[in-house]
Amino acid sequence: MENKIKIGVTHGDINGTSYEIMLKTFMETRFEEICTPVVYGSPKVAGYYRKALNINNFNFNQVQNASEVQAHKANMINVLGDEVKVELGKESQLSSDAAIVSLDAGIKDIANGETDALILNPINTKIATGLNASNQFDYVRQKLNAGKTVTMLVNDTIRVALLADATPMRDISKHITTENVVSKLHIISDALKTDFGIDKPKIAVLGYNPNCTTTANPEREEKEILLPAIETANNEGVLAMGPFEADEVFGTPLFKEFDAVLAIYYEQGLVPFRALSYDDGVRYLLGIPQLCIAPFQSIGYDIAGQDVAIPNAFQKAIYLACDIVNNRIQYKNLTANVLKKHSISD
Repeated sequence: MENKIKIGVTHGDINGTSYEIMLKTFMETRFEEICTPVVYGSPKVAGYYRKALNINNFNFNQVQNASEVQAHKANMINVLGDEVKVELGKESQLSSDAAIVSLDAGIKDIANGETDALILNPINTKIATGLNASNQFDYVRQKLNAGKTVTMLVNDTIRVALLADATPMRDISKHITTENVVSKLHIISDALKTDFGIDKPKIAVLGYNPNCTTTANPEREEKEILLPAIETANNEGVLAMGPFEADEVFGTPLFKEFDAVLAIYYEQGLVPFRALSYDDGVRYLLGIPQLCIAPFQSIGYDIAGQDVAIPNAFQKAIYLACDIVNNRIQYKNLTANVLKKHSISD
């Protein structure tokens, strides 16, 4: 097979808009020119949506496994068999469990190096049996036995990393430790270098408390944790600055001076990010060798099958995955033969 980037794609909740979005995307030949898609899904479900959307000029290339995929085609591995039922716009246990089957197949292949990246279509985490995780990224972490990771929100304008991810507010303080902040700053800095090709990335760290930039009497989290963490990270080669107030960063052009922003809690980073990126943002999991990206799109029960779903975020995820794969290769090549440093005494 031609050596193209192989992108695994989970099909998400089959009663939502993920099949419509995939069909609209892979009908455009430009995507098959930059990568080889591998959907973990159901030809029967795909056929149902092609009929519902009156799509007659496209079909997936069916294969048994990722090693059989063909370049210049959108491939599909049947992970559900023929016993599957679509109920447009309906929240159901069957559709949620079908999403987990696809997710497991995608994780298995990327863990074994069969694909170069994995894109996660949305699932209903509230009713999916066997998930045992608050979201798909947590599930991926568990399946890959990952250590410390960082979720980053990405679009063409800004990158926002989340220190505590989607942790409930009552538990946020458990994540605000000097060790955790320093380690996550390292993960973010390393990713900016390897995945985005930024030689000396700058990271803005947001504060936890209101008026966190008050130097006369800073709050404990800023004084005893964030400021020492930033200083330690700087001493270890990570260029981090702050803490900044969120409105100072997002309410002015200041965020454009940084390559990434580290938000302390979920809403602090998510709300301004969504305001700046309504329909083309993605979530990206840092800290693991495998590349895992989830587009910012809802399950879409309310518009399923109506031919109105917008594929921008999904397409952004594909472009980002291809860019990161290429950047990682370039970074590896550039750093493979770095000259060994010698002291004068040598």
